[in-house]
Amino acid sequence: MFGLKHKDIFQIMHDRRSIRSFLDKPISKEVLDKILEAGFRAPFAAQLCSVVYTRDKEKAKSLSIGVYSTAPVFLVFFVDFVRLEKIMKARGYENTQDDMMSLWLGIQDVSLVVENVTLAAEAMGLGSVLLGATPMRARKISELFGVPDRVFPVVGMCIGYPDESDETEIRPRFPLKYNAFEDQYSNHSSEDIQECMKAMDEGYLAQGYYIKKRIKVPLLEGEEDGIGFDRYSWSEHISRKFRRRGESNPLFGILKKQGFVFDE
Repeated sequence: MFGLKHKDIFQIMHDRRSIRSFLDKPISKEVLDKILEAGFRAPFAAQLCSVVYTRDKEKAKSLSIGVYSTAPVFLVFFVDFVRLEKIMKARGYENTQDDMMSLWLGIQDVSLVVENVTLAAEAMGLGSVLLGATPMRARKISELFGVPDRVFPVVGMCIGYPDESDETEIRPRFPLKYNAFEDQYSNHSSEDIQECMKAMDEGYLAQGYYIKKRIKVPLLEGEEDGIGFDRYSWSEHISRKFRRRGESNPLFGILKKQGFVFDE
């Protein structure tokens, strides 16, 4: 039914990888609705998630957040305060809670829905890729899709039938013992950190991920880059991305412009 792949849920989770090239094959409303219904069966704090999707590739491209041109459907997952506040008004109440805590709960809701959608799509023979820069285009997204204030885009997703000719590999992860701890957090030793880095770096280097994509985060002005693509891997990439703490982060201001209020 619906081209369903009969795969064990654990196999789906372990085999899942990001898809960036899709077949020219439409997703029927029946299939998409089935996937989204499964998405909204996720656990929730207050049902603070909403989704807007489009099949209009030009509209999706205009957002300038890296939507993949072959994706037949583009979705945006939102934290939605408007629906909750209308429910509260219908009951004679007003939302006076600080928005920071509500956003925290809403992001939990969105994250759980997104994971369910991801796995449901995989079970139906589709693939997906997430677009993390989506919040930076909140105003443009709001204008394009008629989204009111107090509804905020958390993440975008391209979804479609994978083009199997575009080979993508399953990316490595940290060994479980460095992620999961019983009874007490384990403060990693330098040897533990080296093992984490080795698991990730050797995996990415073996796959030639950054070489194939020619992706490299530039160093700061005046710094000499002595690491070639033959040694440039995950730990170097993620370190360069997160070292830029001193740069201005516009997200807080974007949230305020979208109607969110924070106690100072």
